[in-house]
Amino acid sequence: MSRWTISGLEADLDRFHLGPLDFDLSPGRALAVLGASGAGKTTLLRTLAGFLRPSAGEIRCDGVDVSDWPPEARRLGYVPQGLGLFPHRTVAGNVRYPIELRTRDDPTPRVTELLERFRLAPLARRYPARLSGGELQRVALARALAADPELIVWDEPWQALDVLARYELGLVLHDLREIEQIPIIVVTHDPALAFSIADSFLVLRAGQVREQGDASVLLHAPSDPFVARFVGFENVYEREVLARGAPGSLRAWLLGHAGPEGVAVATPTLRPGAFALPVWEGQVRSARPGPDGVSVEVVADALLVSLRLPPPVTSPLPVLGARIPFAIDPATVRPLGAPSPPGAAR
Repeated sequence: MSRWTISGLEADLDRFHLGPLDFDLSPGRALAVLGASGAGKTTLLRTLAGFLRPSAGEIRCDGVDVSDWPPEARRLGYVPQGLGLFPHRTVAGNVRYPIELRTRDDPTPRVTELLERFRLAPLARRYPARLSGGELQRVALARALAADPELIVWDEPWQALDVLARYELGLVLHDLREIEQIPIIVVTHDPALAFSIADSFLVLRAGQVREQGDASVLLHAPSDPFVARFVGFENVYEREVLARGAPGSLRAWLLGHAGPEGVAVATPTLRPGAFALPVWEGQVRSARPGPDGVSVEVVADALLVSLRLPPPVTSPLPVLGARIPFAIDPATVRPLGAPSPPGAAR
C-alpha cells in the first residue's frame, strides 16, 4: 500500500481559504479530521480527491506529485456525506461503475467479490431507495473499493446509522486498516468513531490547523471549547462567561486557571468528607444513577457543573433542589487556547 504526504496544502473556495496543511499517512494508518461546521473539513477531502484544485502545496502518493491529476487518476476512494450513489443504478450497478471507468475487462468477478464481502449479494438487484442506512453505507464503501484505491477519504461515515450498523461499519474500517493496509481519512463529529479507529487527529477552525497530533494531545491540552467537548470534558466554560464572576466566586477561581479561550474541567468526583479547599456549593438539578455511579448536575455561581458520585451508591441519592458541596482538583483543570506543551504539534 501507499504512503501519502501532504505538504503546504492550500485551497480556496469562494472566499474561504484552507491551509496550509502538512501531514503524512502511512499504509494502514487513519487520520480523523475534526472541527465545527464551516471549518474546512469537506473542503480538505474534496481537494485530496481532486474535485477542488489546490492553490498551493503538494499531494504526493509514494513520492509522486498527484496535485494536478484528475480524480479518476488518483486511485483514491472518496465517500461524500450524501454517499453519491446513483439512484437509477442497482446495488451491483453502483459497485460496477468505477470498474467500468477504469478498464474494459469484465467487472463481474470483482463486483461479485465485493458484494459477498459486504453482505450485499442478496441486495444486488435493489435500488438505493429500498436500502437501509447501514446498507447504503456498505454499498458506498464497496463502490469506493471497486477502484482498488490507495487511500479512502470518508465524510461522516457513521451519520444517521443505528447502533448495530455503526458497529458493523466499524469492523469494516478496521479490516481496511489492518488487513488491506489502506490508509483512511475520516471527517467525523463522533468521538467513539474517531478514537476507535484513528491514530492521529487534525483539528481545523476557519480553514486553519488548530491542533494536530495523537489522542494524548487532544486529551491533555485541548485547544478550544470544541475540542474539549469532543474528547469528553463535560464542564467547559468560555472566558467571557467566567469574567462576569465576583471576586472569590467559583467563576473567578476558574478564570484564574483559564487560558485565552476558557477552561475545561474533568468531572469532579463527590467523595463525602474528603474535600480539599476551596469547597463550593451547588444546587442539584438532576441525579442519574448508572453503572459508573450517579451523575449529578448542580448549578453553582450560575454555572452548570457535572459531578459524579462513584459506586457503591447508597441511599439516599441527591434530590432535586438540595444543596451539596464539591471541590475541584486544580490538576484536573485544562486551560483552553494556551500554548502547546513542549513537543506537542498544533
